[in-house]
Amino acid sequence: MSLLAHTFDLINSLPADIPDPGPVAPPGFAGPVAVIMGWVKWVGLIVAVLGVIIIGGKLAINVRRGEAAGELGGLLYVGLGCILIGAAASIVGFISGS
Repeated sequence: MSLLAHTFDLINSLPADIPDPGPVAPPGFAGPVAVIMGWVKWVGLIVAVLGVIIIGGKLAINVRRGEAAGELGGLLYVGLGCILIGAAASIVGFISGS
């Protein structure tokens, strides 16, 4: 076996030898963190709903002026924010591989 082939064989076997334990929260830590994350998510969704109401009011005012097209972009951003807030835990779980 050549030195190059032996080196590639060694490099390929290294990742298999490294342990990959799953993420585990310290004891007594998961409960309070879940409560805080729930509160933050709730506040974020309340802010998003207020954003939709504000943009709706601005849209109603600007329709009369003929300038309503600028508000639709803001509505898109608020909608994307709602999607990110609602799916944050799933997105992080997917990225981290858990």
